[in-house]
Parts: sequence; structure tokens; C-alpha cells
Amino acid sequence: MVIFNKIIILLILIFGLALRIYGQNWDQNFHLHPDERFLTMVTTDLAWPDSLSEYLDAETSRLNPHNRGYGFFVYGTFPIFLTKLVGESLSRNGYGNITLVGRTLSAFFDLGTLLFIFLIAQETELKVRNHAFRVLFPLLAMLFYSVSVLPIQLSHFYSVETFLTFFISSSFYFLIKLTKLTKEGITITAKLILFSLSLGASFGLSLASKISAALFIPIVGLGLLIWFYRIRNIRRFLTASLLIVAAMYLTLRLFQPYLFASSALISFDLNQKVLDNWKELQSFAQPDMGFPPGIQWINAKPLIFPLKNLIVWGLGLPLGIIALSAVWYTIYWLVGYFRSVRKDITKFTLNNNLIVITLICFWILFLFIFQGLQFSKNMRYFHPIYPYLAIISAFFLVTALEKSRARFSYIITLIVASTLSILIYPASYLAIYYRPHTRIYASEWIYANIPTGSELGVEHWDDGLPLPLPGFAQNIYSWTEFPLYGQDNAEKWKDMDSRLRNVDYIILTSNRLYGSITTVPEKFPITNIYYQKLFENKLGFRKVAEFTSRPTIPIPFIKVCLTPPWDQYGKIAYPTQECLINGISFVDDYADESFTVYDHPKVTIFKKVQHVDYFNSIFSKKL
Repeated sequence: MVIFNKIIILLILIFGLALRIYGQNWDQNFHLHPDERFLTMVTTDLAWPDSLSEYLDAETSRLNPHNRGYGFFVYGTFPIFLTKLVGESLSRNGYGNITLVGRTLSAFFDLGTLLFIFLIAQETELKVRNHAFRVLFPLLAMLFYSVSVLPIQLSHFYSVETFLTFFISSSFYFLIKLTKLTKEGITITAKLILFSLSLGASFGLSLASKISAALFIPIVGLGLLIWFYRIRNIRRFLTASLLIVAAMYLTLRLFQPYLFASSALISFDLNQKVLDNWKELQSFAQPDMGFPPGIQWINAKPLIFPLKNLIVWGLGLPLGIIALSAVWYTIYWLVGYFRSVRKDITKFTLNNNLIVITLICFWILFLFIFQGLQFSKNMRYFHPIYPYLAIISAFFLVTALEKSRARFSYIITLIVASTLSILIYPASYLAIYYRPHTRIYASEWIYANIPTGSELGVEHWDDGLPLPLPGFAQNIYSWTEFPLYGQDNAEKWKDMDSRLRNVDYIILTSNRLYGSITTVPEKFPITNIYYQKLFENKLGFRKVAEFTSRPTIPIPFIKVCLTPPWDQYGKIAYPTQECLINGISFVDDYADESFTVYDHPKVTIFKKVQHVDYFNSIFSKKL
């Protein structure tokens, strides 16, 4: 049985790794993820210092982004330092290939999270009569996380999220191990030191990956209080607390060195530049600031918006439904337990099963409610709870099956059916990486169909097209930028009138602008009319091409083309026999912006078919 378990664990890890590294160079080195592009530039521009004192000195270190021309930097430095180190050791430190190093590390750190999910689930000591269910529980938890869509997507990006979630997961594991140390003895003391230092170091590295790891502090505090309640030993409690704080500080000092102002190893003076960057970032997350990436959240409903994205897209709908049911069941289970012990306090016991499930449930609810009530509701901000949603989903499913007392054959059938339904979403999402990126395909179409010398209208805050493909010269076109995030007034639309008169084509390279601006018509009334008329072909432009690459369920005999046939104003660049995959697509155009605009944005091209007096005939009437 032990060998069988190891084989299953290995297979899940291999499967999880395959999902995370397949199609890793999804943008063919065009750096189409703006945050990733920024991290790539920072990583290549940093240089290793000559000494430890220079390394720790925020004012002079060449490893400090603030000293290399990046005055605004709010990321953790550990992922960047590690990526640079690995890139240089592999001779892949240039701008063209360090991104792939970062993506590979991102995938492997997320794979490490899978291992900690298994270990945490094992520490739960699930109370079920059937031994087979106890064995199945951690394996299901691993499987559920391995096929969750958002972790798969984030593993394809050179970003800090997978590092953050990995170190929070390792911190959670060592916290659980610490809470189980209830006996005395030399061996226990050695374990106390080991687990305390490991917890502190893991948590320090999570902070050095992303400062939002500080939200995990209440979980650490709650775990330590539970442990103190179990041991009732102030000396051991204080010893562990001091070791945790010391390890956390030293790890943070070494791997996020420029958080501190002094070059001394022990220093508690924080770097004002870093604090100012964080304040500036926080100021962007206000509805009245008009910061373009935040427009989409102005009318987004707190909690409801992130819950919908988490269930439908982040986990995939089948697993999302199981996870939502699991959260409700776990809350019901905990409330029922505490009600029962309130009636008879002698029944109260802090067993390991109760401790782990309580901490998991508290972490899920705390992070989701906190982030869900913030103005910024980006899907990746909820990534740190995905491992724990996988664990309680497995807990719910195994507990429900055990209580059902159904025949073993029925149980196996249900598990297989559930697994197959859960696999639909990750399988459909991988279809995105099977195809060329939509902006690359759109660029090929532009070079083939738009005449040399044409004026192309592109939107600010988004990447323009065409891309500089091999064998083609971008300079055969000229570009006019549309400042559509600007305040709707006469000046803006007089300016837009002149820009629209000059362009021959309008190219929307994603739904970044219209997907957010149209959600706030009270803030952008004229811009909403502009988009409405543009998409209705009533602005003097007609849509001639559209490129989509949505998640697709592979089903034989059902064709899904990357580009549909053009109307009478376009040309057929890619006939139907060029369709890349068979199946049914999920329309995710209205998911959280960050879910689509990086690796599978929708590209739409409009051609001017008649000249219009835009300002006087359309816009001035509404001003």
C-alpha cells in the first residue's frame, strides 16, 4: 500500500508538472505580459554586489531596483534574486530568455505547493472509519489543486504569486507540526527548535516574495495560541515565538534587504523609498483615483465579483461547486462541533483534525473576506487560499462518501465521474497554449491584409499591433494612440475626432479598455457611446477581423477556428481547414480582466469605410 501511494503521488506530481510547463513559451518571447515584462527588465538590469555590506546597503547596492532606474518597485526581491542566480548559472540571463527561467521556477514552486498540500492533509488525521478514505484524502487534495485553472495559469507567468503561495503553504505545514508538540523531552525540544526556525524562515521568505504575506500573521498567531492552550507552558511558548521572529527577521533581512534603510545586519529602520512605493500603490486602489487598471472594479460587487471568478474560472466550475459546498459543510461541521461541546464542556478536545480544519477554514474565510472587500479584486490576490480550498474539498468529498455508506463500486464510479468532470476545465484551458497567441496571429493577418502606409489606431494602456514578427518591418505602418481613459469632456472628444479622422484601421488588442470602461457608463458616458457605435459598425468603421483563443473542451468533429470568416470588407487569411482544435469554447470575455488579457486576449480589427464628422454628428450632442 505504501509503494502504491508513492506511485500515485509521483503520477500526480508528473501530471501537475506537465500542466504547468506545457506551452511555457506561449508568447514566443514577445513579452506580452506587462508585469512579467517589467520583472524581466528589472532582473536583467540588476548586478551582483561585490560584498555582503554592499548587498545589504540600500543606498549603493547594484541589486537594489531603486538604484538601477526603477524608482517605483513594489515586488518582493527573493523571486528576482533567485531567477537571476539560476539564469546566470544556466547562461540564460538575457532579456530574451530570463523570462522562461522565471516561468520554469514559477512552475516548480507551484509543484512544491502540491507536496505541502499532501503533507498538510496527512497531518489532518481525518476521522473516518475506512482506512481507504484516509489514504485517498491527501491524494485527492493534491489532485484538486493540480488541476485548478488559476494555479496552472500563474505557473506559466514569471511572477511572484507562486513563490508567495509556496512559502505560505510551507509556513502552514510547520505551524501544524508545532501545534502537535504537546509532550516534553529532548526529542520534542529539538523538534520545537526545528519547526520554529522552519516556520520563521518560511514566513520570512513569503514576505520577501510579496508583502501581502503579512495577511498570514493572524493565522500564525491563532496557531500559536492553540498550541499554548494545549501545552500550558509559557517557557516553551516564548522560546518558540522568539525563534520564529528571529528566523523570520533574518530571512527577510537577507532576501528583502532593501526594505531596511541601514546596511547593518541588525536594523529596524525601514527604507522610506519602499514605504513611499507602497503608499503610492495603495493610493491607486481607490475608486476616485481613476487609475486605469482599477476601472473594472468601480462597480464590481464586493465578495460576489471575486467569488464568481474564483468558482467559474479560477477553480473551474465543477471543482468550484465542490469547493463552495466544502466551505459551507466545513463551517457547518465546526459550528456543530462547538455547539455540542458547549452543552458538555467535558467533550471538548483539541485534536489534530479539529486544529487543522479550523486553521484552514479561518484562513480561507479571512483572506477571501479581506480581499473581497478591498477595491482591487484581482484574481491572483486570492491564490494563497487555493491549496486550502483543495484540501477542504477533498475533506468534504471523502467525508460525504464515507457517511453515504454506498457500495464501494458506486463510490469508485462517483470519484471517477467527479474527476473527469473536474478535468474539463484544465484540459480546455491548455488549448490556449496549444495555439499561437492571438496577437501573433493578428499581426500576421495585419501584415498580409493591411496596406503599407496605413495609419493604425491603437489604445493607450494596451499593447499595440502588429508585433515585430521575423521577416516583417513594423515601420511600414504608423500609429495614432487613443487616450480613452481620459475624462469625458469636449477637449477629449475634439482630440479624438481629429485622431479618428486620421486613422485607416482601429485595432483593439484586448478587452482591457472596453471591458472596464463600459461597466461605468456614469463615469464615461461618451466613451460608452463610442464603443457601442464602433461595435455596431455605425462609426464609419466596420469589423473585418476578430481573433479569439478561449478555453476549449476538445470534442471530435466540432470545429473551433482561431479566427472566423471575414465579412465583405475583409479577406480570408486563414481558411476553415486551418482551425487548430476541435471542441466547444467557454466564453470568458467577461472574467476578471487579468485572466484573459495576458495569454489569450481577444483582438478585434476595424477598417474605415466612410468618413464621419465624429464630433459634430455624434459626440457634441452628448456633451
